Amino acid sequence: MSTLGDPPSRSGSRRGGTADPGLIGLLGFVIATLTAQLAHLGVQNESAVFWVGAAFGGIVQVTAGMLSYFIGDDFHFIVYNAFGWYWICMPGFLLGGELGFFEVSGPAKPLFMLIFSLLAFGFAVAGATHNTALPLTLLFVGMGLGLEAIGSFAGIADLGTIGAWFLIGASALAMYMLIEKFYWRTMGRHVLPLGPAWIAGSADRES
Repeated sequence: MSTLGDPPSRSGSRRGGTADPGLIGLLGFVIATLTAQLAHLGVQNESAVFWVGAAFGGIVQVTAGMLSYFIGDDFHFIVYNAFGWYWICMPGFLLGGELGFFEVSGPAKPLFMLIFSLLAFGFAVAGATHNTALPLTLLFVGMGLGLEAIGSFAGIADLGTIGAWFLIGASALAMYMLIEKFYWRTMGRHVLPLGPAWIAGSADRES
């Protein structure tokens, strides 16, 4: 039986003949986060955020989270499910605002973002047992969502802009991890260093 440190088999799998759900989980995170932050910076309108967020941020990440359950991966089970359902709710907020149906107003949306900012910081602690890139990504997510939430509460647009750049940085880090994971899983080659774990505890150095 192979272990987490073994190279992938010819089918590209190490865990009992199954693919790694993290491949689609990271892909969904990258596409949804980048799309949303480009809209936040005014590069595109929010229509794309609704469709891309619901599909890639929501459905794809929830799927990755549920598949993580079947391989006994508790960390990715909760992380992908948490942010997957976040991305299902956020397009709902947009749709409600457009249709005036169950419209979310006042502090509800920034408070929701702030909750997930705190969750990201909490997840970063566990992620620090894997490598350097993973907790750094989660810290960027926590900072980005937190700054956008605080900027909305305080009416300071510049904080939201800084938060958007943190989240773009998080999507770049997630893409970096996806590249490493993809080539390791499919070719058995480490192409990008993920850095050492900050905290001892996990045998899985991958994201």
